[in-house]
Amino acid sequence: MSAISREELLTIMLFGLHIAKIDNNMDVWERKMLVRFAEAIHLTDEERVGLSKGGVSLSEKMKNLNTIESRQLLVKMLCAVCFADGAANAHELGFIEKVVSKLGSEVFVLPREEWGLYEGEVFKTLQALGV
Repeated sequence: MSAISREELLTIMLFGLHIAKIDNNMDVWERKMLVRFAEAIHLTDEERVGLSKGGVSLSEKMKNLNTIESRQLLVKMLCAVCFADGAANAHELGFIEKVVSKLGSEVFVLPREEWGLYEGEVFKTLQALGV
């Protein structure tokens, strides 16, 4: 795996936070997963504040993802977070479809019934990158 920059990791976390709040109801399981992911990359208090500020263009932030690995990790995180409560809703699915469409054909997504598998994979990847 090529290196994923800190800026890319923060962008991926920003998207994870966005999809958790996209239906105006951040589920406790989504929150727990995001906290676990944040701890894996040793997210600082300053970075947490920066992510929570809002007012950021996700389309512009997506341009920060310079590697196929970072783009693939983004999609896996989105799938994991939206499946944290056991089901993906229409808002979440629509957002993932838009992201995948913008990223192009270089990203791969498992069938929806297997998205729960991504949590462990994303955590291990973030943990390895956060050291």
